[in-house]
Amino acid sequence: MIIIFLFLNYACGTSINLFRRQNLAQNNFSNYLNIQYYGVVKIGTPPQEFTVIYDTGSGELWVPSVGCIGCHNSKYFTVEESKTVEVTDYVVEIQYGKGKVYGCVVKDYVGLPQSNIHSYMPLLLIIREAEIYGLQSDGVMGLNNDKKVPNLFDLAQQQGLMNNSIFVMQLNQNPYQSRIYYNISEQKLNNGTQWINSTDDEFWTIPVQQAQILQYIINFNETQFAIIDSGTSDIMMNEEIYELVLGSLLKVCKKQLGIIFCPCNPNENQKQYLPDVIIISNGIKFNISYYSYIISTNPQNDYCQITLSSNKQLMNNSNFMIFGDPFLINYITIFDKENNRIGFQDSNLGIWDDSKQYYDDFTIDFTGIFWFSLIAYIIIIGGLFYYNQILSKVQIASPSGQGHSIQL
Repeated sequence: MIIIFLFLNYACGTSINLFRRQNLAQNNFSNYLNIQYYGVVKIGTPPQEFTVIYDTGSGELWVPSVGCIGCHNSKYFTVEESKTVEVTDYVVEIQYGKGKVYGCVVKDYVGLPQSNIHSYMPLLLIIREAEIYGLQSDGVMGLNNDKKVPNLFDLAQQQGLMNNSIFVMQLNQNPYQSRIYYNISEQKLNNGTQWINSTDDEFWTIPVQQAQILQYIINFNETQFAIIDSGTSDIMMNEEIYELVLGSLLKVCKKQLGIIFCPCNPNENQKQYLPDVIIISNGIKFNISYYSYIISTNPQNDYCQITLSSNKQLMNNSNFMIFGDPFLINYITIFDKENNRIGFQDSNLGIWDDSKQYYDDFTIDFTGIFWFSLIAYIIIIGGLFYYNQILSKVQIASPSGQGHSIQL
């Protein structure tokens, strides 16, 4: 039967797959110390590959240009090698919290690995980089909530290459794989998602009405706001929250040159002073676990650096906090610019695409099974009929059928 099946499958082209996987469109991230996550982007014709941080806290795409001053990279975009690049006279400076870049605006095709996304869009070729230390990627791809600046997924939707412009980030701690997903079905998006409308038209921002540290509860008279920023390596929190957390941490942690180091693997006695940070937004409780805000790679004598800081350094923005990668590690985060909302699903350190969705992810090709069954049935019946015919002829010709025996 197996031989018959293989023959029919080859000859007739019948596709029989009882567990055909419907993979989500996705791009894998590289992970540096659980504080920088970056993936590949392709620019130009023929495409030149770069690694970029997929940054929900900014809006521009930039990569270094050949001849860039102060750039740390080994990869640089070469204008002469792209047949589709359009160079403009615009020069732009982008200021980040920890540095800035300066470059010229060009237009070219941008795409993702193993994807049909191929969008013509503006980007910045950096000719001078200043004070951005420790950046592991070649550049940055902005994915903020600015409606006036379409990102790669917005353009792909406008071109009909995607059903929607929604993208989903799952940032995991090592050694689990981190990814960005896009072109996602409504059923997947609404699978237990808790939605919060963004309070800002430029940044992905949620309101914060309350915080809890151990048994202490902080109620804000004036609503605080938190920017969900995948391009930030720490959590910059309200001063009142930060001081409360710090007061508990320093009972078992140590401070060296202004940096807080806490036990990487605390014992039971130490754990009581290493609190999770609980944030309440529109009635939804978010838990920032202790293990997500320490850098567990390369510890110093079993002590790990924490990634918490105060927002005092943010001028004129004392009611704004920034929730970077240590926050995102705890959740699968959905960014829906069209509906101005952010969705959150619980993350169990697994891969979103590997969860079993019996009605979505696995289908049965009933057409293939029908034809295979029909042909197999005909062959079996034909084989039995043929066998009976041969057996009848043998019995007629057999001496034993005529009452004789054969003696050897």
